[in-house]
Amino acid sequence: MPMKQVFDVIGVPTDTSAHITGKAFIPFYFGPDIARSEAFYRGEGQLTFIRTSMGSSTLLLHDIHVNPAESGYAH
Repeated sequence: MPMKQVFDVIGVPTDTSAHITGKAFIPFYFGPDIARSEAFYRGEGQLTFIRTSMGSSTLLLHDIHVNPAESGYAH
C-alpha cells in the first residue's frame, strides 16, 4: 500500500524519519529497498516504507511494528 494511502486511512504520524540503505551503494543495482522511511505513531508503533526502485518516488508499506510504548518520535 502506498504511503499516501496509508496516511489517508490511519492519519498522519507523530514523526517520520528517512534514510538510504546499503543497497544504494551497489553498482548497477536498480531494484527495491534502496531507501526507507519510517512513520512513528505515539502509543501505537512504527510503519516502515521502502522505495520501489531507483529514481522512483513511490514508497510502499513494508513492515508494521506494534509497540504500545512507542514514544512517537524518531530514535
